[in-house]
Parts: sequence; structure tokens; C-alpha cells
Amino acid sequence: MNDEYPPSIRKIVARIDAGWPPIVDVNPGWYTLLERLDAALVEIAPDYRVQQVKSKFGSLSYSASPSDDPYDYNEAFIEAIRAAEWASIEVCELCGASAKQYVIRMWVWTVCDEHADALRSVSH
Repeated sequence: MNDEYPPSIRKIVARIDAGWPPIVDVNPGWYTLLERLDAALVEIAPDYRVQQVKSKFGSLSYSASPSDDPYDYNEAFIEAIRAAEWASIEVCELCGASAKQYVIRMWVWTVCDEHADALRSVSH
């Protein structure tokens, strides 16, 4: 599965702790956001670890820690993640364009108008 990701996302997958699925469960429109976040986190905590990367209620959910030490708290690290998660609610998760959140078929999507229309038109 790791080969399905571009190299920049494979670097994030490689940081996922043992016991967690080696999956970045977001659509490609957020990959650039993840690349920028990874670069920022590496500057703050070069050996940071990831537990989970996913979309939750139409926004990025990035669970990570600055080190293996469960008591290691780093405000800059937390703030970088929080900023990326907030930024995700304005980026189309499918293409990376400017977006807003829509509820389509009982699922919260953050998508551009074009992808919102396409998602609405898909029949079950």
C-alpha cells in the first residue's frame, strides 16, 4: 500500500508507530498540506512519530507526538498540527483548490464547488 503514495507522503507513512495501520487516510487534495506540515514538524521535532492521519468531519485529523516519550510536550509542535487541521477546512480534499464544507449523503466533505456538484450527482 505504501507504494500507492507519492514519496512525500511515504515519508509520513514511515513515521507511523508500530501497532497503527500504515495508512494516510485522506484524499490527494490534502497532500500538499501534509507535505508542508511534515516539513514544519521535522524542524520542530526531527524524530516525531505519527499515530494516525485521516479525515474527520471534513477536516484533517493528524495524531502525532514529538518523540517516543509520552510526557514530551511541545507547544510549537501542537500548534503546527492545529494550524494544518484548521487550514484543511478551506482546501478541497480532492484537488487542493479553495473549498468549503458540504454535507453530502450524510458525510462531511471539504470540497470545491465543482467536486461538490460531482459528489451530489453520484448515484448509489
